[in-house]
Amino acid sequence: GGGGGSETVSPAPSPKKAAAPKKEKKSLFSSAFENAAAPAAATKKNPPKTPPKKEKQQKRPPPGVPILTNWRQNSDGSISGQILESENFRNGESISTSPIVRGRVDSGEVVQTGSGSKYALD
Repeated sequence: GGGGGSETVSPAPSPKKAAAPKKEKKSLFSSAFENAAAPAAATKKNPPKTPPKKEKQQKRPPPGVPILTNWRQNSDGSISGQILESENFRNGESISTSPIVRGRVDSGEVVQTGSGSKYALD
């Protein structure tokens, strides 16, 4: 039985050759590929995302930066509130800063006044 090997080889290439030259198949393939690509990309992005934690994010202010609590922003851009952990004021003393020039005036942010003082907003 010497011819077994050649019989297996000859049928294999012919179906592939018949499919390749058809131009219609190529266009169908590319549109199917585009459609398939979008959901695949979306699926890939999902696993690394960790679910957002519902806990309050407690940003610790930098050391040496006084904290303003019960604060509110005034019309001139300054902030009034009670100061904590300041070298110049007693804890809980009500102060008004000079107008804020740097930072976002929002809870958990550190802002800076025109004179260079920094405050952590509680």
